[in-house]
Amino acid sequence: MYIIINNKIMFKNKHLLINIILLAIIALLAVYVFIKNINFETKNPYYAVFLRSGDMYFGKLSRFPKLTLSDVWYLQVTTQEDQQAGFNLAKFTNTVFGPQDKMEINKENVVWISKLSNDSQVVSFILQSEDSALQNAQPQATLPALEE
Repeated sequence: MYIIINNKIMFKNKHLLINIILLAIIALLAVYVFIKNINFETKNPYYAVFLRSGDMYFGKLSRFPKLTLSDVWYLQVTTQEDQQAGFNLAKFTNTVFGPQDKMEINKENVVWISKLSNDSQVVSFILQSEDSALQNAQPQATLPALEE
């Protein structure tokens, strides 16, 4: 396939070399497009994760190398005066113990994972909070009470 002359590699078949280079370029472009489409397929990268403990978290999900949520939000159950249960959406970093904005989740504790739709109330609130920099002021949204 190649010959070494005076410390230079000479290819016998230049067409084969050109084809190999073109295939490598096409493969690299395909990988780039694949990775870009996975990470940025929509304007909404948010998922809901429901755990066995009954806790529900929202955030940007990564599955490799560990199941990880970033930009984490969670539901707080509140009881209103008329004994109806309500929910507040709170930023995970604003909890008392001051965690980082990243959470590694044990896959064995996950009941289900769901991608949130673009018109989700949760996504709307998170995006509004990011835009208005409410995260520093411990934003909370009251979600409608569940009807039984």
